[in-house]
Amino acid sequence: MMAFDRNERPTMNRALIRHLRLYCASPNEAPVRHHDGILAVAGVLEHACLARLLLVDMERFGRNRGASVTNAIDQVVPVAHRLLIAGFGVDLADTLVVEWDGSGAFDLVCDMRDGMGMRHQPLFCMNRTAAPRSREAFLSWAGEMGREMLKRAEAVGAGQWAGVEG
Repeated sequence: MMAFDRNERPTMNRALIRHLRLYCASPNEAPVRHHDGILAVAGVLEHACLARLLLVDMERFGRNRGASVTNAIDQVVPVAHRLLIAGFGVDLADTLVVEWDGSGAFDLVCDMRDGMGMRHQPLFCMNRTAAPRSREAFLSWAGEMGREMLKRAEAVGAGQWAGVEG
């Protein structure tokens, strides 16, 4: 997984922000595009040395059939990456994936390449000045691009964004 350089934060210079609404009928089924349920927002930087970011907003994910966010995100991340980021030539392994859950907490979702698959880890603040898993911790990594991604996620979640990309 590509790591952010601690001295550089993604800026809005040549950043593309895209979003996609997805729906999972159950946590183990492939998500369906253009339906409410899960929102994926991608920030793709054209600047080659900075990581690409995928934010998955799980707040609107219905816990139908005892669905677990952890299981659902295993299905959502590859689909969202393929539809929003892969076309730019960015591998999933080079994408920072962050889950934003219904309680407002931010977790890093990553594969440690130990055969255990995707795991959730608390997202810590880059300079340790904010609480782990907080909005401020996310923004310490994602910078202005992350702020724009959060605005997009909130606007789509509130029904203010008319279109669906992806």
